[in-house]
Amino acid sequence: MTPRPPILLIGMHRSGTSMLTRTLQGFGLWMGRGTTRNEECRFTNRLNYWVFGQASATWERPEGIDALLADDEVRPWVVDYLAGVTDGPAAARYLGLQRFLRYRSMHRIAEPWGFKDPRTTYTLPLWRAVFPDLRVLHITRHGVDVAESLRVRRERAVAASIHRYRRRRRSYVNNPLAPKRGGFGHSPSVGTLEGGLDLWAAYTARARAHVAEMGEQALELRYEDLLADPEPGLRRIVDFCGLEVGDAALREQAARFDPSRAFAHRGDPALASFADGHAAALAEQGY
Repeated sequence: MTPRPPILLIGMHRSGTSMLTRTLQGFGLWMGRGTTRNEECRFTNRLNYWVFGQASATWERPEGIDALLADDEVRPWVVDYLAGVTDGPAAARYLGLQRFLRYRSMHRIAEPWGFKDPRTTYTLPLWRAVFPDLRVLHITRHGVDVAESLRVRRERAVAASIHRYRRRRRSYVNNPLAPKRGGFGHSPSVGTLEGGLDLWAAYTARARAHVAEMGEQALELRYEDLLADPEPGLRRIVDFCGLEVGDAALREQAARFDPSRAFAHRGDPALASFADGHAAALAEQGY
């Protein structure tokens, strides 16, 4: 069996990475066992979490990763650890039992495979050291749509946390094992459109730099273009991933795309005004 390099999906949170991952899974790209509702494999997610932890970074404050990448003493050992656990028995958590018995390692997978995690936008240099031939898909989306999606998601999470706390306050404050695991803040930096847009710009610039550096090993596409005319975009993607997909199957997946989701901010005067006021920042990232 000839091993195949992984396909890694990168890009800003709420940019269409989950939609694209579901589509690729429908075309036969293995994205790991035990994926979350966001189509992210828990095992590869935990490895990225671990890397972020070494840098005291979080998904909304990822800049600490740069210090880790620049640490010539520590970086090789981080790479060695990632290479080791993906080549050892822990790989079963990505592969599942059947595939683990077949391959015994993520370095010997002989079918189309990969994983999706927006954090890989920052950890990618480490993964490239582990899998030198890996390929990257980067999907972008309008920054105001992303910022509003992040803001709304945080608003709902905060409201749910406060509601739960009010109902259970007595048990929480009288718990001898306090403090409780969850909090109320839930990613405060994306609680405003400005904060979400700044984070979008940082992720998008970092991902586009990877794409420019990697040449033919990377493919960038726009969420809006994919929704407007999905068949040509999907054909480029499946060819890039080395997937064998017939025209009928491709049309079936393309029919599920909803073009009305593109540029959603244009239907809201306040969001449209915000976009106009941040035109320069948007233009820097291709919008």
